[in-house]
Amino acid sequence: MINIPKGTKDILPFDSYKWQEVRRVVTTLKHKYNLHEIITPVFEHTELFVRGVGNSTDIVNKEMYTFTDKGGRSLTLKPEGTAGVARSFIENSLFNETLPLKLYYISPCFRYEKPQAGRLRQHNQFGCEMFGADSVEADAEAIMLACDFYKSFGINPTVLINNLGCTECREKYKQVLKQYFEPKIDNMCEDCKKRFETNPLRILDCKVDICKEQAVNAPKITDVLCAECKTRFETLKQLLTSMDVNYKFDPMLVRGLDYYTNLIFEFIDEDKKLGQNALGGGGRYNNLVEELGGKPTPVVGFGIGIERLLLYLENKGIAVNNSDEVTVYVASVTDNITEVIKFVKYLRDNNIATEHNISNRSLKAQFKYADKIGAKFVITVGDNELSSETFAVKELATGRQEIIKKQEIIKFLLG
Repeated sequence: MINIPKGTKDILPFDSYKWQEVRRVVTTLKHKYNLHEIITPVFEHTELFVRGVGNSTDIVNKEMYTFTDKGGRSLTLKPEGTAGVARSFIENSLFNETLPLKLYYISPCFRYEKPQAGRLRQHNQFGCEMFGADSVEADAEAIMLACDFYKSFGINPTVLINNLGCTECREKYKQVLKQYFEPKIDNMCEDCKKRFETNPLRILDCKVDICKEQAVNAPKITDVLCAECKTRFETLKQLLTSMDVNYKFDPMLVRGLDYYTNLIFEFIDEDKKLGQNALGGGGRYNNLVEELGGKPTPVVGFGIGIERLLLYLENKGIAVNNSDEVTVYVASVTDNITEVIKFVKYLRDNNIATEHNISNRSLKAQFKYADKIGAKFVITVGDNELSSETFAVKELATGRQEIIKKQEIIKFLLG
């Protein structure tokens, strides 16, 4: 037997309703926030991610699925969604559209890393990118949108926020970090030694214990922020407070992508019992479009891993709304299959989720099957019922049974 590749997962029929619920929530938010869906290819030219994500990141250096096609071109399965959306924004001249332009996607992403709970080599991501608005209001909008997404599932996460500053602030901060880490770097991991030369900000994101210890007393970005960046950050805090967003300032928050500028944020659950408490995150990347060859365009957005979200809900015991539930099972005790099928069609035409006897089961077996599939009601259909257009409707959970006329049955079922 051929097994599924390591780090991937089948979405089985009895779990797929959870994914449908994610899409339903996203569709609701789409209308509330004036979002527009964008769908980009699963693979892109490798250079897009090297330039966009950053060649000092673990994603580019360790985690990308890169291959050479038959034409000798280097292609990569997309490890994240933002770079591809930015490429499409430039290539399709979306900057000529009315801005700001709010785009969203639900897309598979691929990263070669050690599979673990909530982290797969192929995972799916709900992401949003807002192009053309360089304002604190847009920053707050992105965070508010993500919070609304989580609240739709009964989650009220803590939002960690940090400010990496403008280009000048960040370059100044990198120099301050290099001065701090220089006498310590020989005792740190090999990756951090490389990060020290390429991007010392990445050291703050290292998960190796010795490196985390050395970084505890590192200078904070707030120590070097210019007046404009400080004012902007304080204004954001005020906006989040006004929206009742539960946030915390985390000066060690960096995130694993090089394209961030100014605001970065991450959504977490502070329950220490959870192995993976990070639920998603994002920030502002005002230089990304220009770095990829487009006109300077401010962007803010986020990405949320769907597998991690669903695992989190399961671990917290939070049920996901199941729109796959069967409302009615039609139990047939007649040879007049034409009229039974017409009755089933009548129910379905009135948006009643209906299942019926397509396996030639006995009446007893039909009731047992209806119970197994979670049908709410069973309607028994025999010759007498068809001729009188009056049916026995039984509610399985309570055993309650009523005799209902056909013309009243839809109202009864929907009530």
